[in-house]
Amino acid sequence: MTSIRVGALADSGDLYPFIPLIKGWVKSDIDIDFEFVPTVQEVNDKIVKKELDVSVPSAALYPYIQNDYYILENAVASATDGITGMPVLSISNIDAEDIPNKELIVHGMNTTAFTLYKLFFPKYRKLIVVHRVLDEINALVENDGVMIAVHELKAMYQLKKLGITANKILSMWDLWKNASNNLPMPMGMVVISSSIGNENALKFKDAYLKSKRYAENHMNEVIPEDVKIMRDVQNADIEESVIKGTIGADISEYNVKIDDVKAGLKFFYNFAAERNILPGVSSLNFV
Repeated sequence: MTSIRVGALADSGDLYPFIPLIKGWVKSDIDIDFEFVPTVQEVNDKIVKKELDVSVPSAALYPYIQNDYYILENAVASATDGITGMPVLSISNIDAEDIPNKELIVHGMNTTAFTLYKLFFPKYRKLIVVHRVLDEINALVENDGVMIAVHELKAMYQLKKLGITANKILSMWDLWKNASNNLPMPMGMVVISSSIGNENALKFKDAYLKSKRYAENHMNEVIPEDVKIMRDVQNADIEESVIKGTIGADISEYNVKIDDVKAGLKFFYNFAAERNILPGVSSLNFV
């Protein structure tokens, strides 16, 4: 039996569809070797190096891997409202026009968050890359900069623990909505290496979608496992209510109509290519 290497991003919203497969609650017709990857940037790096057959990289990475990976249909996280719309946060009381003059904290160079920033803002004073989401908060406080909060609930939770009230300047969603005429905003996606062949890719797709459906219908089983994985891999003691809220938001992101998802992806890649921020995408290769 063919074995495929799956890197499960140890982040609640992107992790939940994999948990039933990892725990054996859902069976697969293909042998799967799982590993947990702590951060989005590490996922991106491993995918570029082809160290994983399946994982959840940033949507902004796809132009660089389009010849080597399929996009898994029904597994593209897309924001459709301001709830998961990447607010830009600061500690100081500043306005939007001040953003380019502040230190910018992002969680990776190839991330969708940083790509969106470059689409809508001309510059930043200094770039600070901090891979772990909760560590970004410490950098925000220490540098009095601005941060694109990809995981708003977790960011607000950590700030509350520090006794800090953040200033929400604006959100990437609001800027995107105006530019795209309200299309879904791509964030992350499950990709499958074309090297495993179409048949095995379809077998994994079937297993993933069964696992995702199981997870969405059995949150009482999934959330405790998610909390445990976050503690073990991220060394993060996050309240169950925060995990539940994060997963709830991501369930919405992962269940946007596929035609709308594709329209959002096409706009994103064309928009970024026109501004020489990302390479052009010749086609969206779904499986």
